[in-house]
Amino acid sequence: MTVVRGWLEKAVNRSWYGRIGWTYAFLPLAPMVRLVIWWRRQFRPRAEFASLGAPVIVIGGLTAGGTGKTPTLIAIARYLSSRGFKVGVISRGYGRKASESGLLVEVDHSADKVGDEPLLIKRSVKTAAVIVSHSRLAAARSLCREHGVSVILSDDGLQHYALPRDFEIAVLDADRRFGNGWLLPVGPLREPINRLRSVDFILERNGSDPRRAFRYLPTKFSTVDGAAKLPVSEASKEWANKKLVAATGLGQPVQFFRLLKDLHLQFETVSVADHAELDMGVIKKDFQPDIIVVTAKDAVKLDMESCDNVWVLEIEAQLPESLYSAIEHCLE
Repeated sequence: MTVVRGWLEKAVNRSWYGRIGWTYAFLPLAPMVRLVIWWRRQFRPRAEFASLGAPVIVIGGLTAGGTGKTPTLIAIARYLSSRGFKVGVISRGYGRKASESGLLVEVDHSADKVGDEPLLIKRSVKTAAVIVSHSRLAAARSLCREHGVSVILSDDGLQHYALPRDFEIAVLDADRRFGNGWLLPVGPLREPINRLRSVDFILERNGSDPRRAFRYLPTKFSTVDGAAKLPVSEASKEWANKKLVAATGLGQPVQFFRLLKDLHLQFETVSVADHAELDMGVIKKDFQPDIIVVTAKDAVKLDMESCDNVWVLEIEAQLPESLYSAIEHCLE
């Protein structure tokens, strides 16, 4: 099933962002999709500032797939925590197998129970209260009522209009932009491009405008259990004569591979569908590597016993000061 999903995901992305436009077969659906989006926007709930008891900041995307929303949220959560805010985070917990809703995420939870991204957020910002729920609105109310948070961050949810919001951040990818420019399923757009006119801030991964561009800063390599660390500046020398495999289940694996190449590492690549779990047994059998490098999002799904030669590339999203200033102004 994972193999089929991975193949389908790649085929869809080739159509949305490449020249093989087989998804244009869905063009007859375009007017209906546009009408539904317009209807939902037209009749979305209106609310006063911090109507739930705490201001809500939504970090979302205009396109389907990875654009860097979760690293952005983690960076904002760390910043607000350092400023004395009690941060709450809400997420749908995509990919989790447990049916329990309104679940408070703990650092020792499994990704199967709470989802890989909520677990990564909790382990990255331990002081944050993170809740996974089918209803973002119910989760936000719970954070205010039961956990006394002073600001709420929504991981994705730009299009979930049942949730009142006080500040919207749209995260784009400078390389892929809007793909073929069509709405789902013909293209990658969740909403028309003019939706960007109504958001409070536009972030662009690897963009050229310093006022809204952000990049990933590799900070270190660590083993999955965190027992050993390796500075990124020493990795190319330390692993010079070893066989490396870079493996990931990111929506845009090329971002991960590019970071490793910038660190002057030589490696073979393995990519699976977004949110899918890496099969370490298969990777070790097929490649017989000395070192396997994964992302932090992949690491939270791995079985510790299979990770004797697995290292995690840890990164930070370097966000522009203009974003932090805009958030401060909103919260004031």
